[in-house]
Amino acid sequence: MRTVPILLALATFAVADDTELLVGKILAATEPSERARLVEALVAGKPDPREVARLFALGRAYAADVPTGWLERTVTGSDGKERDCLLFVPEGYTPEKRYPFLADMHGGVSRTPPLDHAGLEQMKFFWAEHAAEKDFILAIPAGEKGAEWWTGVGSGNVLSVLAETRRLYNVDENRVFATGFSDGGSGSFYLALAAPTPFAGVIPLNGHVAVAQAGGLEVHLRGFANVPVYAVSTTDDQLYPSAGMKPIIDAMRELGAAVTWREIPDFGHDPSYLPGERPAIAAWMAEQRRDPHPKAVVWEGAGGGRVRWLRVTAVGGRKGAEFPDVNPKLPPGRIRIGVVIDQAFEGPGVMVTEVQEGMPAAALGIEEGDILVGFDGKEIGDITDLQGMLRGKTFGDAFKLRLQRGAETIEKEGRFPDARPEDAFRRGKPFGTIRAEAKDNVVDVRADGIAAFELYLGEPLFDLSKPVVVKVNGEVVHSGVVPMDLKFLAEQAATDDDRTMIYLARLPITVKS
Repeated sequence: MRTVPILLALATFAVADDTELLVGKILAATEPSERARLVEALVAGKPDPREVARLFALGRAYAADVPTGWLERTVTGSDGKERDCLLFVPEGYTPEKRYPFLADMHGGVSRTPPLDHAGLEQMKFFWAEHAAEKDFILAIPAGEKGAEWWTGVGSGNVLSVLAETRRLYNVDENRVFATGFSDGGSGSFYLALAAPTPFAGVIPLNGHVAVAQAGGLEVHLRGFANVPVYAVSTTDDQLYPSAGMKPIIDAMRELGAAVTWREIPDFGHDPSYLPGERPAIAAWMAEQRRDPHPKAVVWEGAGGGRVRWLRVTAVGGRKGAEFPDVNPKLPPGRIRIGVVIDQAFEGPGVMVTEVQEGMPAAALGIEEGDILVGFDGKEIGDITDLQGMLRGKTFGDAFKLRLQRGAETIEKEGRFPDARPEDAFRRGKPFGTIRAEAKDNVVDVRADGIAAFELYLGEPLFDLSKPVVVKVNGEVVHSGVVPMDLKFLAEQAATDDDRTMIYLARLPITVKS
């Protein structure tokens, strides 16, 4: 196998004039400061914004002499740390063709250290043969504790692998997918909510939507209307049984999300069903094409975020009448102590890396770094022992726990909570909902709890030679021609690096309270 630095080569650019040269250099720039300098030089030349948009839409002239097959790559995360990644490029790759891209996120992502190239080899089971057969580019990135898929660092690693891959290879921007098993499945749900813009679809396998909130994201289901989902759950999954997913899937569908859900009987937390499921997934993927300029987009959440041509910049003042909060009640799940375990700890016992709020462990004062060594008088050798012991308990049962904290042995006594339906997702942060629909240069916005947002205006959805009208909850808040913004055009085109999604102007809107 060849080891290839992720920036081994960049695509070449045909040079016709200074504008074309600068656009090419902007697309090639990897350092933000260099990119900013090039954008300033482009703006200083005062070229026709439509010509600049045309050049960004043309993109790179991709080279034919590039590595193919299985490649060992590295990617630098937003935390400055390098992590390994495997990349498969079809042997018959040609730059004239645009290739689908699939990122496959592994399970057990809280491990430390991250998987190296050799460790990632086991992940080929999931999609390697399929990628070769169906002629698409496959990336298998590595995550770890502190870079879980539902964090900014972990999800950023996935997006960085995509960005670096399409610097060198002709990726079809409208056929980009994310998948994964277990933690990787939960990460797929997270990407659909936190970073929906690049994706044509996500394929979560034995993941759970609620895990997407582990990194601080509040889960709001209306966001799934932006990205089609093909999800698989199994009835006997010890972590995320299908019974706990069904109310969430039902709620997603009722909110208008395009969800295909497969409930597979008589399987646990085990991906061995996948060979039989791949043909149906492949058929689903073949049907998916992202619309880079959808006429309607929906965003819901706390803080802010972007969906294609809409970016929410501030939330506040929610009333909840038009968009009531949807938070399904889940049936009581499995018995849990409420800790995250260090998968790399060799025992005896299991080491706690995180204590979850509102769970028995938190009530008992369990701390990060504690080693759980005994349960109800039995020795805990490893995580499998503990899981078996917990399966023998039911809601309301008392239990005894022995732990090692440094040199001290501590005995604890607790009780599991009574069985009761629970909200699927935690709440606490101010959040908002917005639905925007564009037609004939009129944007009709329904918003609740949204303080400010921006519209990214580009063809074919908007004609900037004519006035743009924006209505928020029935009131006209803007009416007039929006001037083209060359600096914004170049900065956003370079950030998105998407030939099918070029914006000529940005229109900020403040919502009256």
